[in-house]
Amino acid sequence: MADNSRLERIAEVARLYYEEGKSQTEIAELFNISHSTVSRMLKTAHEENIVEVIIRYPFKTIPSLSQRLKETFELKDAFVIPSTSGSYRDLVDKLGRLAARVLENYLNDGMTLGISLGMAVAATVRQFRMTQPIHVKVLRLQGATENELMEGTDLAQTLSSQLGGDAAIIPSPWMMKSVEACQWILQEPSVAEAIRIAENANIGLVGLGSMDKAFSTIYRNQLITVAELEQLKSDGAAGEICGKHFDIHGNILDVPFNQRTVSIQIQKLADFDTVIGVAGGVAKTEAILGAIRGKLINVLVTDSAPARALLEMVSHKG
Repeated sequence: MADNSRLERIAEVARLYYEEGKSQTEIAELFNISHSTVSRMLKTAHEENIVEVIIRYPFKTIPSLSQRLKETFELKDAFVIPSTSGSYRDLVDKLGRLAARVLENYLNDGMTLGISLGMAVAATVRQFRMTQPIHVKVLRLQGATENELMEGTDLAQTLSSQLGGDAAIIPSPWMMKSVEACQWILQEPSVAEAIRIAENANIGLVGLGSMDKAFSTIYRNQLITVAELEQLKSDGAAGEICGKHFDIHGNILDVPFNQRTVSIQIQKLADFDTVIGVAGGVAKTEAILGAIRGKLINVLVTDSAPARALLEMVSHKG
């Protein structure tokens, strides 16, 4: 008990110093202790992990390119980092760092946040640190895969630990073996209710799936064959969100694969106040364009290669 009282006192000193901005001298006078004692208590606060230091490095972005995307596509916001010659995973990690800051800026107390799967969302969740105490409920927008360890363990729970601890999942596998099995599970009351709640979130954080198998979350999780991927491309698929495929104009495809995935109807994303789409690499260009045109996202975090390709595609058509 004595140790708990000591740590509580140290925590209060740390709160006054870091949150209220009081000087060490002011705190010393308040507690009738010496200045050196306050200094030692603040040091102990770090050693005992009462205080966590987060260094936020400035991001090198390209404001002019961001502004052109925002104006051209009537986005709520856009953020573009320079493309690099490194690996795709390195690029995704950089986008995740930036997306974590963007997400923090859009969150407010009492919101509900829906998240998808994918490397970019996992990278964002891993690097997310909320600097102000708020309570946000985190919702999954799709069912679970057997191989989620490839994307990050329990993304909703990991993120909710920063946001008040409340998380909700869709209690179902993400991909069913048949359309009939999917229709059956969607009628389960617990699944239907979880989807209804997720479809009414305030804000979304989604990755955009590519039709290139090298960058496809669905293919990486062994939920689709190369033949099925090629068939979807023949059907006009430009990308996917939550396993629901859409064309380059943002139209959701009426194809069997979409009818086998357990997730929200992604058309509902257009009703969210904010949907942050995180996607990098030129292979994601068509997916980004379709998602923007379909109003499935209204905030974009990407890199310069797809950003320039997007602007070039619309300028050629204009």
